[in-house]
Amino acid sequence: MKGISVLITLFAISFSLHAVDCESPISKERFTSLYETVQVEKGDQQKYILITTYARRECISVMQLSNFLDLIGEHKIKVSIVQAAYNHLFDIENIEKLTSDFTEQEKFVIQKVIKK
Repeated sequence: MKGISVLITLFAISFSLHAVDCESPISKERFTSLYETVQVEKGDQQKYILITTYARRECISVMQLSNFLDLIGEHKIKVSIVQAAYNHLFDIENIEKLTSDFTEQEKFVIQKVIKK
């Protein structure tokens, strides 16, 4: 019974952690805090998990996501982060700033996932 109540609590929290119709991106102070948390992680996979989680629950800008991407070494993971975060960005109209370093094939892959 205790396990069910824990699951219900986690489920309720997950709804409250999702960014919805944000009016502005997170503050510089909040971003710095999140950035430092990602920065201390050792592997790109762990950084991927944190960044995509933050993108889903916080209201981040394209520039802030770009700063996160600078912490990632593996190019394929960068593409995956953009795919996962795309629909959660505050200023999606600036997406070209994120994809400018990607190949045409990578841009195509991102667009393909986004249109689903």
